[in-house]
Amino acid sequence: MAGVGMPYSPEFATSDMLANIGSIEIPPLTESYFQWLQRQPDSFLSLYGVDRASLSERGFYPRLLLGMYFRDQFERILEIGRAKGHKIAVRERHSVTDIALTDDAVDVTVTGPGARIEKLRYDRLIVASGHDWQGAGLADGVVLPNPWSGLIDTAVVGPKVGIIGTSLSGIDAVVATAARIGRFERSAGQLTFIPHDPNEPMRLTMMSRSGLLPETDFYCPLPYDPPSSLTPAALAEAGALGQTGLLDRLFDLFWSELRNADPVFTAQPVMQGVTADTFAGAAFAARAASDQFRWARRDLQQSLANAASRHTIPWRYAILRMHEAFSNIYASLSADDRLRFDRGLRKVFVDNYAAVPPLSMERLLALADAGHLQVRALGHRPYRVAATAAPRRFVVETDQDSLTFDTLIDARGQRAMRLKDLPYPTLRRQLLASSVDNSPSDPLADMLSPGFGLQIAQGAQPRIHLAAISFLMSSQPFIQGLPGSQAIGQAVAHEVLEWC
Repeated sequence: MAGVGMPYSPEFATSDMLANIGSIEIPPLTESYFQWLQRQPDSFLSLYGVDRASLSERGFYPRLLLGMYFRDQFERILEIGRAKGHKIAVRERHSVTDIALTDDAVDVTVTGPGARIEKLRYDRLIVASGHDWQGAGLADGVVLPNPWSGLIDTAVVGPKVGIIGTSLSGIDAVVATAARIGRFERSAGQLTFIPHDPNEPMRLTMMSRSGLLPETDFYCPLPYDPPSSLTPAALAEAGALGQTGLLDRLFDLFWSELRNADPVFTAQPVMQGVTADTFAGAAFAARAASDQFRWARRDLQQSLANAASRHTIPWRYAILRMHEAFSNIYASLSADDRLRFDRGLRKVFVDNYAAVPPLSMERLLALADAGHLQVRALGHRPYRVAATAAPRRFVVETDQDSLTFDTLIDARGQRAMRLKDLPYPTLRRQLLASSVDNSPSDPLADMLSPGFGLQIAQGAQPRIHLAAISFLMSSQPFIQGLPGSQAIGQAVAHEVLEWC
């Protein structure tokens, strides 16, 4: 279904999976998500478990419902465009199998229903293919189901289920698996998990290197307040001094912003003398030393109380506002500084902006209370995944332990795709032939104009725009999400209109 988006479609989501973004943060189309929800009939909302009385701009609702909003808005935009005289064709149930750039056009090979192959020609092409869940699996050659496509299609799951990933994708896997064996019920304000069979031995284990659960979404003013230290002018000044020492200069701005926002937080003993390399360890120290479910329960209660009183935790809000600035300058870092950032500050930013809806955390706690969920840290040394043939089992081996599962789910989220992963063979060959692989991340990053146009020939007008988030992540690590999609769309539209 065109317009829905892969993460919000029935093929890739279940009715229990929540979108981790509220209406207030979703860029509006012909109307905001909240406005659209308000005009839906009660009978429609109830299909997704939504009560009209609970509707809120900051509420979190099922992904499938958000997908229906996008589909409706897509159809309205088509109506508006056609009313203005534009000729628009929509080809659903078609697969693009190849793209080729010629001197004056872009040729597209399409396979439609009945395996019918067509050759189409365009002046310009925008590749906005979204997420790509067809990853190669783990380094040991074991290919695992993921929470969206593979898990949904798996006939039998468990009873011992391992989930590699403890963040948003890991929660998707937990919720999808839990729906097979029971249901969540709320009574007197308390959410509990009720298994279909009280004797069901299903046991879920979430695993990650740190073994940390995400924190609950926190209240903050929207749109973001402007920064005081990490300003565009300060970023430009830091970048103008060159790559050498750039990450450390950025961290000085980061620390200044954080200190001004929350001097109590930065005055903690654990924060004294922190650097770009040690801040993450200091920020996670107390959480890592705690029981994860006890920490999560306390954080959930605090987040709900803060939302009710509209109280913002200053240091959390400061970090949230700074992640976009670091994303914009990430491509300017040296290869060594990118590695340092990925190992340290990046984890702090991801943990901060990937905070989860309160209901998601309530579900994890309900499963843990019912004895169906545990969390394990794999450690930071390499771990190995192996599969046995008969009976089919999966073994996760670390230096300290060996864990065996009947089902193992890869919930590490969208990986950054590179030029070699581009699924259009002719275009891939053309790009490889014209690229000079001197980028610390990927040749694609060096070929993209500000409007995401692929500049194959120097100085030539781009005819293909790469707006697929999975192929932009290697140079822009925080570009995932709906606000990122809006920014991409605006940049592409601006460049296309300039060409017109």
